[in-house]
Amino acid sequence: MTFTATVTSKFGAIPDGELVTFYDGKTALASVALAGGTAAYTTSSLSARTHAIKAAYVGDNTFAPSAKTVSQVVEKYSTTTTLTSSPNPSNFGQAVTFTAHVKSAGPSAPTGKVKFLDGTTGIASVTLSGGVAKLTKSMLAVGTHAITAEYLGDAASATSTSSVLNQVVQ
Repeated sequence: MTFTATVTSKFGAIPDGELVTFYDGKTALASVALAGGTAAYTTSSLSARTHAIKAAYVGDNTFAPSAKTVSQVVEKYSTTTTLTSSPNPSNFGQAVTFTAHVKSAGPSAPTGKVKFLDGTTGIASVTLSGGVAKLTKSMLAVGTHAITAEYLGDAASATSTSSVLNQVVQ
């Protein structure tokens, strides 16, 4: 994203080369020289949260200092979680492998954990590896189990939950 500060005065043009400092809260991000009354700062490193970005012109012997703050919301990348099982149906006592695939709209694979649920009951949390989490269970009760996989998110990727997978145990 690019933040552009425009510095003007009713007493004349602000000289080129004077500095505008961009801040994220109290942390200085960069100082950029004015050119034609504007200074622009581009970054792709802001974390997912709301940032208070301030552009501050320090002033000089002729022009007074000035500053302006804007609120910039950086959202997490959306994700999609899908769930499969094998075999389905299964027999009582047979090992069933549940595989959750988490895809992110972002540039890299999501990290973190996937929580597997049988209805509303958590049955395990598994760490993602390359966007995939696998869980093998062998003692599911006879009947139909409504299994879901809930991706818990990470610093850059939002949470998501799979559709219900009906695992039939005979």
